[in-house]
Amino acid sequence: MHPLYHHYLPAFYQSRWTGRDGQLRRFSRPHGAKLVAKWVSPRVSGGEHLLYTDHSASAERAQAMETGFMSRLDSRASDALVALEAGDQAIRKEPQLRSAWSRFLMSLMMRMPDHLETLETGLVEEWARRTPELAALYETQRRPDDPATFAAYMDKRSPGELRGWMLSVLRALMDHSQIGEMINNMRWFVRTIDGPAEFLTSDRPLITWYEFAAQDSYIILPIGPKSAFVAVNNEETQKRIEARAAEEWVTALNSYIVGAARKFVFARDDCMKDLIAAHFGDAPRTTLIEYLLRFRRAEYAKSLRT
Repeated sequence: MHPLYHHYLPAFYQSRWTGRDGQLRRFSRPHGAKLVAKWVSPRVSGGEHLLYTDHSASAERAQAMETGFMSRLDSRASDALVALEAGDQAIRKEPQLRSAWSRFLMSLMMRMPDHLETLETGLVEEWARRTPELAALYETQRRPDDPATFAAYMDKRSPGELRGWMLSVLRALMDHSQIGEMINNMRWFVRTIDGPAEFLTSDRPLITWYEFAAQDSYIILPIGPKSAFVAVNNEETQKRIEARAAEEWVTALNSYIVGAARKFVFARDDCMKDLIAAHFGDAPRTTLIEYLLRFRRAEYAKSLRT
């Protein structure tokens, strides 16, 4: 049986915050401003039923994005994380293992439910921009038994076909070789925190500004209450991050992570409940998909002026 509950925040990642009972604390605001805290299992949290389902595909292929791509991506990322934390040289010397972690980082930039909605919006716009040329092409290639016009042909298309197209584009973006290579080439390290400070995580756990090739760029991802993965492009940036006082650094990152949260914040316990209540979703960040959509709109507007 194909799994129908699809994790946008993988179970292996959430489990880093679980206690001995295998549960972690999940905070949400399902009904306005009131913060709701609940103990949950990573197996049934941080996901949605049928999230990556291609409803236009056959029953045998409908779950291919989840079973054939996302599950494998997360499984390989879990192996890469073990190597990262252990300081295993394989994470530097084995391209497949290193790429597995880069691909996971890329996925966190575009796998959330609202990411999918934004990408689908962008594809609708792209389709609309191409309609005149597609209509002309249709006229030249139309077979006798095809609908008389391109509009009539499109009316016969299943609504699920757009989602299938979106999922194929999503997969290609997560597997983008140029972005992956830039992340692979960054300096990677794990910073472990001493003292009482602890990292939170959320459905927006990754902190970056997407300019991966810039000299002072960085990617930061908490990988547990006491540690964070960091990628930078030079030793100076690494030293600057490592020199920051642990409690100050963790507090700043937690503020970003909680402020950017859309649906959930995760913790090991209730110790930071007040911080979460004060800042939940108060500083949303522009997503990579939104940046790409804005760029495409700007390019189209420019083309109309020339």
